[in-house]
Amino acid sequence: MQNPFAFSNYVTGESFCNRKRELSELLKYIKGSQNVLLFSHRRYGKSSLIWQVFRNIKGKELDIGAMHVELYGTISEKDFITRTFQGLTQLESNFEKLLKSVSKILKNIRLNLSIDSATGRTSVSPSFEAVNEKIILEELMNILSKYSQKRKLVIALDEFQEIASYTEEGFEKRLRSFIQQHPNICYIFSGSQQHLITEMFSSNNRAFYKLAESFPLDKIETKHYIPWVQNLFSRKNVQFPVEIIEDIVARFENHPMYIQNFLFHLWDEPEEKGFSPEIIDRIENTIIEKRNLEYTVLWESLSINQKKTLKLILLNNGANLFNTDSLKSVNLKTGSLVTKTLSSLMKKEIIVKSEIYMIQDIVFKKWLQKTLSF
Repeated sequence: MQNPFAFSNYVTGESFCNRKRELSELLKYIKGSQNVLLFSHRRYGKSSLIWQVFRNIKGKELDIGAMHVELYGTISEKDFITRTFQGLTQLESNFEKLLKSVSKILKNIRLNLSIDSATGRTSVSPSFEAVNEKIILEELMNILSKYSQKRKLVIALDEFQEIASYTEEGFEKRLRSFIQQHPNICYIFSGSQQHLITEMFSSNNRAFYKLAESFPLDKIETKHYIPWVQNLFSRKNVQFPVEIIEDIVARFENHPMYIQNFLFHLWDEPEEKGFSPEIIDRIENTIIEKRNLEYTVLWESLSINQKKTLKLILLNNGANLFNTDSLKSVNLKTGSLVTKTLSSLMKKEIIVKSEIYMIQDIVFKKWLQKTLSF
């Protein structure tokens, strides 16, 4: 029987846990062609949520075209255009028809065809020879506009904060000007670098100010994990006690990816052994140990004040960090030094701040607790 838990790729279908409210709300925005700013900490399942709502659209046979564009790793307007062009095959499954439609709209722009070696899928992208990127971006947006005249579209621009680092002058303003002319398209702007992406949409001097409705994605509540886990394990005729599920979820602080990771390994345990505390501890330690080299390299790359500040966060559960006794406990001299160091750790995405300061990677936090002898 195939392991139903997944953690390294997009998670959809039976492996997708709950998110019924989020799926319903997203579909409402899509049907109304309203833009959404979807953000959360890393690996909370933003992309999986997008792919699941796309799956639901197809399952309900709604006349809505869906397109996902992965922007992670893009460094320029040219990259943005290329990735978006390649996504057009999601709107038109018949490649010859797509090619004919695109060629009809484009003016004096030559197309390149490529085949993905992994999937065997053919995609199209523009040739940038002797053509300004600004012209190609306009033509690309014309293509999306034409498709949206036939039916509603939802276009997810994943890791959208990447465009903030593009050096082309005025790109954000030009992109917004086109998006505003697409009344039949719901754009989902998704990102995990919260300080960057929220600033892009909340600062009144940025091009995307108030262009989308904020949609923060939180962790999944424990009560939703319980029936999901029990249902999947019942396929092996395994009765999964509620208290053990609650323990696993608590250990990984309701973090979707790490809970999927843990359950993936637990699935292959012999059923006759049950779910003893020893097995649960062993799997957790194995997950931590597998990332020992990665975390050792990260720890050694930090400055002494960054190391002290991480210890400060652990000792105080992320609160009261500027208390005199707290500072003395890790030999930090001033609150201003802590403020500066916290900022540097947030830029590195090692910590995040909500009501308290938290180490973003739950397993890294556990590794630190073991390494620093907590």
